[in-house]
Amino acid sequence: MTIFSCFDVETTGLNAKNDHVIEIAIVKVTADGELVDEWTSLVGPPRDLSRTEHIHNIKKEWLTNAPNFSQITGDICEKLYGSIPVAHNAKFDCDFIYEETKKVFSMNGLKIDGLKLDAFDTLSLAKSLRLPRKLVELTDALGIQLSNAHEALADTRALAKVLIKLLELSKNQVDSPVFQPSPFVPESTGLFKHRPSS
Repeated sequence: MTIFSCFDVETTGLNAKNDHVIEIAIVKVTADGELVDEWTSLVGPPRDLSRTEHIHNIKKEWLTNAPNFSQITGDICEKLYGSIPVAHNAKFDCDFIYEETKKVFSMNGLKIDGLKLDAFDTLSLAKSLRLPRKLVELTDALGIQLSNAHEALADTRALAKVLIKLLELSKNQVDSPVFQPSPFVPESTGLFKHRPSS
């Protein structure tokens, strides 16, 4: 059975080499749209969010005591294992995960590259169908509810529905590879921290 792991990151900026992931979410669904699993976490330590807080609404103090990327790298890999990663504007999210994991491996004395996710990009598929490019506009065009845009879990839940709808409309098959992590990836810790309830 094909499982898709839709994922999204919120960040301190747009430059994967210099900015940081501060929230990540993964929602796993079957090709029929059945929910398999979902996971999300804020990512510490506290950062300067002055450039992007108006977008994602994450407060610096929320990142206090949130696990850092090295502590959840194993959890991310465990969630993605055996599934096809999916993102909207995938290069952005994949670049950030690559740079963050590259730092993690280097800190652990491993001379290996960061995780290079080969993710299926719903943006490319939407463009081929002449649908809106921005996720919030795309969900609206497809009749999918997206509340709390730029909250990683909300975006990813909507993305999972977008994926299934786009595949139905296009009759396309996803030919991206199933994710298999490096044997050097740290073990999962089970750590996470959610946004405060509003």
